[in-house]
Amino acid sequence: MPTRYIFFLIIFIQLTVLITAVRAEPVPSDGFAISGTVLDDSDGSAMPYVTISVLEQPDSTMVTGTVTNDEGMFTLKVKDPGQYWLQLSFMGYKKKTMAIELQPDEGDIDLGNIKLIPDADVLEEVTVTGNKFSMDYKIDKKVLHVSKQHTTISGTAVDALQYAPSVQVDIEGNVSLRGNTNFTVLIDGKPSVLDATEALEQIPASSVKDIEIITNPSAKYDPEGTAGIINIITKKRSLNGISGLVHLNTGLDDKYGGDILLNYQTNHLKFFVSGDFNHRTYPGSMEHDNRFYGGDTTYYVQSSGMRERQRERYSFRAGAEWFPDDNHTVSVSGRYGNRMSAGTYETEYTEWNSVDTNKNEYISTESGERGGHFFSLQSNYVYQIETDHKFDAEFMYYERDGSDNSINTLNNLNDVIQTGQKSLEYGPSKGMRYRLNYKQPFSGRLKLEAGLQGRFRDSKENNEIYYYDTARSEYVLQENFSHEVNYLRNIHAGYGLIRGEIGEGLGYQLGLRTEYTYRDIRLGEDEDNFLIDRWDFFPTTHFSYDLNENNQVMVSYTRRIDRPHGWYLEPFITWSDAYNVRQGNPALKPEYINAFEMAYQKEFGKHAFSTEIFYRITKNNIERIRTVYSENIMMHSYDNVGKDFSLGTEVMLNAEIVDWWNTDITGNLYDYRVKGEIDGVEYDNHSLTWNLRWNNSFQIAENTVIQLNPAYHGPEIEPQEEEAAYFDVDGAVRQSFFNKKLKVTLQVRDIFGTSKYESITETPELYNYRLYKHKTPIVMLNLSYSINNYKDKSSGGPVEGEVEGGEM
Repeated sequence: MPTRYIFFLIIFIQLTVLITAVRAEPVPSDGFAISGTVLDDSDGSAMPYVTISVLEQPDSTMVTGTVTNDEGMFTLKVKDPGQYWLQLSFMGYKKKTMAIELQPDEGDIDLGNIKLIPDADVLEEVTVTGNKFSMDYKIDKKVLHVSKQHTTISGTAVDALQYAPSVQVDIEGNVSLRGNTNFTVLIDGKPSVLDATEALEQIPASSVKDIEIITNPSAKYDPEGTAGIINIITKKRSLNGISGLVHLNTGLDDKYGGDILLNYQTNHLKFFVSGDFNHRTYPGSMEHDNRFYGGDTTYYVQSSGMRERQRERYSFRAGAEWFPDDNHTVSVSGRYGNRMSAGTYETEYTEWNSVDTNKNEYISTESGERGGHFFSLQSNYVYQIETDHKFDAEFMYYERDGSDNSINTLNNLNDVIQTGQKSLEYGPSKGMRYRLNYKQPFSGRLKLEAGLQGRFRDSKENNEIYYYDTARSEYVLQENFSHEVNYLRNIHAGYGLIRGEIGEGLGYQLGLRTEYTYRDIRLGEDEDNFLIDRWDFFPTTHFSYDLNENNQVMVSYTRRIDRPHGWYLEPFITWSDAYNVRQGNPALKPEYINAFEMAYQKEFGKHAFSTEIFYRITKNNIERIRTVYSENIMMHSYDNVGKDFSLGTEVMLNAEIVDWWNTDITGNLYDYRVKGEIDGVEYDNHSLTWNLRWNNSFQIAENTVIQLNPAYHGPEIEPQEEEAAYFDVDGAVRQSFFNKKLKVTLQVRDIFGTSKYESITETPELYNYRLYKHKTPIVMLNLSYSINNYKDKSSGGPVEGEVEGGEM
């Protein structure tokens, strides 16, 4: 049976399972609804994932239970009247038990805000989440608990994303979400000053608590990004007094760094300061085989050599938060940093053609560096009027500068320069963002939310090209290829959401967002400009159906947009090396995406299972295009080439095999089709791709954990390119000392040296084979030390086991 038919058979079986589950699971009959919001007593923040249990009095028989959502809220049903215990528990906090009485004549109960008191004795143990799984599926997102992934502690958020559901990271560090590299990055729910990849590379994995993957976000979120949103949640919870975390890391092949986070908190004020520095060097090898078809003559260029890539970054953050009471919070923070990526390459070239088979040999040397400084200042205000009734505002101003410099030369075997190019790109950028959001419940089953958002950006880019003059032995500016580009973009948006429940177990969320975009790209003072002046509309719908407390089905639809990145639009030519040039396309149109999803979740005992089906259509698909620039030089550019279609499924199983072995298996299988036209030639490419990741954690002793994570990365296609599959295995050992205050982690990435990036590009004009490999294995040693000097501000309240009466 062809593989495509097998794929559609799997989709059909999954739909059958979903429909059968809906029919088979009974919905609870009418009863009493118990609701409330759980807050952290130390700072008033909402607490997600808190376990809520209802127990019968007096024998404490379990009746029902649930967990709080991302805003700390919960609602559960109890069928019969009577007297019960309501128990709230979360690792690192003192358990709370409340006595409640359900009477037929009083109906549903809203307990309002319920505060849990942190337990200083075990708080360090819960710098990771209290959830028993390393990954969770929520109604609108997937959550990876990074603190449980010891194999990435010395890396960045890019390394941590290797273990996130729906995410793929190749050997080059390129991140894709369901096979698409166009996504939005948020940090603690807020946009970053940097581009998506730069932002992820800037964040140490040791400072990340959770990573949220939102593949079908609601109208509240910025619709930018084809594939969705990656939200990085950083560590920041603390008690009164001084607390902090320090990390140091070092590794083979010139890798080292560290970061520190310090907090000081009183009853109404909180201050924090953090800093990080990391230096990474990645030596490796490369092979290329190029063929250019020029009429009756075919030109051949083969190359191989060594390369070394470096990344270095540092940043400083500081901020303060003032919470005079339970209803108001004001915060201000700032960040300053620098990022740099560099590369040096030495490649041996051999070239010939079908007419003249005499081979010419050259040695190419290339060095380049890209980076710059950035600064941002941010302020927030939150007015929590009452439970689920809130107004918040946010403002951010930022500045950044960037440069991208490269020099490449082609030498003969006597080390004499034959040709050389030098490219310089530089320029400043500044902008600001604002957001206003208001949320109000009108009844227990109807809630409205609305807001305004805006962003402004003004940047300038200068490009200078120099050619090496062999007669003068110097680089000479080529004014015809040097340009100045001014880039202005303003986007304003308004959105509204309505959410509620229909009957028992059926929840809905309907949203609409409209955006106005003004963009002007101007080349120099008197040259052409490329203008966009447009309104766009983005509807979203989300439905959820609770079959019972452990089963849920979700269906959603969203419309999204992906605007071209700045470097996609730069119209000038930049030399990558002696045989490759790059040019942007300022006439690119944005991509528009229609995305549909259906998901099912089930928990059973200590295990959890989830499955998801998705379908995505992208219009104005932007792809990298390779053409012949001259007889043996390749041009890399971008164009809108048609549509792509993705139909796939994801499956995740969390399981506790035995007390000392936790495992989760994540797999995705999707059918990808891309069709359109390039240079008048129609294409229709198709592939069936699958990826599998198996994470294992072994608690071999009280203070010793071993992790082993194998993964398979399936082949992928683009309109002109096919990428090969590969397999890799990562491992780590963590040992804790001094009552778990000091943790030492040894991590080994790509243990067997099987990671690679291998691709083939074929067009009527050219053939290109590429192979890149890092030097492996990558070995890192990480030290983590917690600074705890807690002073519990609570003067009273229940301790574990104490019973507190609830007001009815």
